Amino acid sequence: MATLALVTLPLSGHLRPMLATARALRAAGHQPVIIGPADLTARVPNDVETRTVGVTDLGPGRLDTICECLSRMGSLSDVRQMFSAVAILSKFYLDNLPDAVEDLQASAILHDQLEPAAGIVARGLAMRSGLAHISLACALPMNRDPSVPPPFMGWRYRRGRFGAWLNGGYYNVVNWLLSEQGRILEAGAERFGLLKKPGLEDWQRAWSVDDGLSRTTDLAQGLASLDFPRERPPTYLGPFREAERHYPGLDAIAMERDGRPLAFISLGTLMGGRSPVLAAMARAATARGLQPVVVHGGRLNAETAAMPRGTILRDFLDQRDILSEAEAAIIHGGYNSTTDAVAAGVPVVTVPQAFEQGAIAARVERAGLGRTVGLFGPSLSQRIQLALGDVLSSKAVAQAVRRTRFEAMAAPGLGGLVAAVDGVLSDRTPTQPLRENVHQSGRWPMLIGQPAE
Repeated sequence: MATLALVTLPLSGHLRPMLATARALRAAGHQPVIIGPADLTARVPNDVETRTVGVTDLGPGRLDTICECLSRMGSLSDVRQMFSAVAILSKFYLDNLPDAVEDLQASAILHDQLEPAAGIVARGLAMRSGLAHISLACALPMNRDPSVPPPFMGWRYRRGRFGAWLNGGYYNVVNWLLSEQGRILEAGAERFGLLKKPGLEDWQRAWSVDDGLSRTTDLAQGLASLDFPRERPPTYLGPFREAERHYPGLDAIAMERDGRPLAFISLGTLMGGRSPVLAAMARAATARGLQPVVVHGGRLNAETAAMPRGTILRDFLDQRDILSEAEAAIIHGGYNSTTDAVAAGVPVVTVPQAFEQGAIAARVERAGLGRTVGLFGPSLSQRIQLALGDVLSSKAVAQAVRRTRFEAMAAPGLGGLVAAVDGVLSDRTPTQPLRENVHQSGRWPMLIGQPAE
């Protein structure tokens, strides 16, 4: 049995796959422990072990306050607050994770790749003591590649020099926007003696998500079909889904069904309060002869939702169960919702709202799995209705969805993750400690030795 320190983000779409990871590792005989601030560990069910750290840095309520902007993203102030929250979390883990890993006597750090500070800590401790480092993309892989557009842009995939030039230019813009986090990551890297390789492009020189990726075990929950081609892709394991249902399913809506085929409609847990968009989605489904099932994450109520007659409205439902009988999914392009839809063999209409949803929508279209409707423009409901009619009648979309469903069925999922972790732990060989500088910061000194790759 090995103890593994797990690091995740305080967002439902990231926390759920990590909880599934923790339960699968525990069933395999390991001891996974999710490490984080009080607001994050409070969201973890009692059956998963946690370790709350940094109470003086991010006490109860503090993390929720700085992350409030993520459910809005309607102003420049919200965007700035998001970048600040990202930097605060990275500093939190650089300051608190090393001691927690030592106290747990953990054999490995397994972290969401969107928290690169945990990856920098893992790389530094791997140099010092042979700790295993495993990075995991719980959502869209963020691995930087000259041929792949930045994950926050809904650009199409372009090969060749022009595409690389265009992508590189915007990666530089991303570096500028995330400069506060970049400075924090660079300081943490210097603390552990991690250096950049020479000969990098401009957009690779700034410290970023890429520097937190594992150099040996870079995993992704999801499907290769839902990503662009990459020179060095992560290992796609398929969706991480547990057999046990945590929310009501088809049986909970049986009395409200009226005989029409179902359309699954959702904007995820963060954006579920956008009633006008959800209502437009529901009207489009109704116009196509489908019964809308709207899941809003507890952000709407029946009095304010203004949905068409016959709409089934719920806080939460087991989306895999609903999708098993749905004709189509009209969603925001969130990674887990999109993956569940295509894994169920359901065509998708995406209406991206924020974050990497536009990039996921671009991948959906390239794979032929559905269509994208822009949020802004006239007659949103009518545009969704046209796109919905297209995906429901297209033989090409049906064939693409069928192929991707078979890909999901064949993927190893959580079993593949456990096998990868077991393989890393069995190969783990402690290294000789590096020579230490006499100037120490807390319990973890600056390490002097061979620069890390």
